[in-house]
Amino acid sequence: MSDKAVIDAKTFLKKNLYYLINISGHFPTDLMPANIDNFHLRDKSNYSDDIKQAENVLYCVALAIKDCKDEPRKPYRTILIDLYLKDMLNLEVQQEIGYSRSRYNTFKKQALQDFTQRFNYYAVQECISSLIELS
Repeated sequence: MSDKAVIDAKTFLKKNLYYLINISGHFPTDLMPANIDNFHLRDKSNYSDDIKQAENVLYCVALAIKDCKDEPRKPYRTILIDLYLKDMLNLEVQQEIGYSRSRYNTFKKQALQDFTQRFNYYAVQECISSLIELS
């Protein structure tokens, strides 16, 4: 991850997130909003640059998910957690939030947009915007 990567948020969450989780040694549950206070970046001196970068990106993912809206008409956090951290199926998430398939698909798209904005904000705050940007 030495060159800046511009990645679609959906692709990042579906394909790259678990790769980064595996590199860092964390678990998907570590990224849950309830666990964000326990997400500690390890002592940097003993780890490779890849592990350090993966942890920093995951920390931004966790902050962004925690910060996403989670209201009855904007269930973005629930969608992101269920799909990408709990690995639930779209149909299961749709049934959980209680909306039709078309409305769920709209919410999912909006959730990805909300996540993208928040992730990019935290990437700048955590000084990793030179590594990754979501589109």
